Amino acid sequence: MAIADTLDSAARAGFLQVEAFREGEVSTHAAESFPVDPSARLFITDDLSARPRNRHRPSAERLAVRQLLGKMVDAPDEVMPRMVAHALELTQASASGLSILDESHDPPVFRWQHLNGALARFEGALTPRHNSPCGETLDRDAPLLCRHPELVYDWIAEHSLVIPEVLLVPIRIGKERAHGTLWVVARHEDQFDSEDLRIVSELADLVAVACKMQRDKLRLQEALEQQAMIAREMDHRVKNLFALTQAMIEMSARHATSPAELAQSLTGRLQALARAHAMPEHTGAAEKEPGSLDRTELSALIQASLEAHTSLAEPGRVCCKGEPIPLGPQATTSLALMFHELTTNSVKYGSLGSGEGRVRVEWEACGPDLVIRWEERGGPRLAGPPARQGFGTKLMQQVLRGRLKGRLEKNWDPDGLVAIVRLMRDRLAD
Repeated sequence: MAIADTLDSAARAGFLQVEAFREGEVSTHAAESFPVDPSARLFITDDLSARPRNRHRPSAERLAVRQLLGKMVDAPDEVMPRMVAHALELTQASASGLSILDESHDPPVFRWQHLNGALARFEGALTPRHNSPCGETLDRDAPLLCRHPELVYDWIAEHSLVIPEVLLVPIRIGKERAHGTLWVVARHEDQFDSEDLRIVSELADLVAVACKMQRDKLRLQEALEQQAMIAREMDHRVKNLFALTQAMIEMSARHATSPAELAQSLTGRLQALARAHAMPEHTGAAEKEPGSLDRTELSALIQASLEAHTSLAEPGRVCCKGEPIPLGPQATTSLALMFHELTTNSVKYGSLGSGEGRVRVEWEACGPDLVIRWEERGGPRLAGPPARQGFGTKLMQQVLRGRLKGRLEKNWDPDGLVAIVRLMRDRLAD
């Protein structure tokens, strides 16, 4: 919302009236009836020390500080609005507010927040980072007293505002560069003095503390939410892993002909699961954001499954081709088992068991599906499909049909096995 958007319909229509603030009263005057010397200096900060000190109430300051300290403990979200209100009261200004820098906006802008007094109607307005008194305060990194800024800054003059003086103090957290200003607008010229500067500067320091508290609170909330999300995900993952392991044990026990065969088959499959769960620690770590769930890339998973067999180190025996596909933890587990079964069978009966054999794995998106093609060449000639469906094929079918809503087709070409896997793309992130 730009500042122009906050004007009422009469002002947008060009009704040139301004609010002049004199001795606690708000009256309306035509702009031309409020004469200002155009040759006057814009920034008159040095004048503050030469002005007489008056109107200040130490008891009111002490009360305000006690109230603010109490709010920090009991109601931290109310601290900054109260600070801005105290700045208005203690300096007897006509308006007060915060201008917080937003560098994500193009171009950068200040956002007006917690406005009090005569300019409260501009709450949430955007003003320029450059070509503004607030911007000048940040550039100089020092408090500024600005007289009649509407004579220099067109965006203020366009709204027919007369601002006798505005006192601005930068807000910074620790040693960081200032990220905003606390400002008060005078009711008349020559109102503010060095005591006003002291009061606003001290309040700006408290605003910085409140900003840091708010930032720390948000970071803590985000960290707690991330921990809760990770805990839920780990609980879900462990339950699925136990369920999958139990199914593997039951199916292996039904098909194994001896304890040794059962141990061998289970060992290989459990090792495949272990590799799959370890992969996110070694792939994509640089790109992973704090608190984000693990993601494994499909090509890395295939390579890990194949490289588990050291005899495949010769270049050119394995070729993987396809666009990067990130996988969630559940998809990684399921596909790790599938590629383990394909690789193991290829080593035992197919092309990877031959010195000249090769495997080519390609994948591409086809509508809502991801289609993976596993093609073996250079191995023993195939006479056709096996006489019975093996346990590995049954396991692959069961795993794919579950969470991934996928299906597996095998074609026993004379030149080698061709396996086509179709998966629902929207399930791969799980």
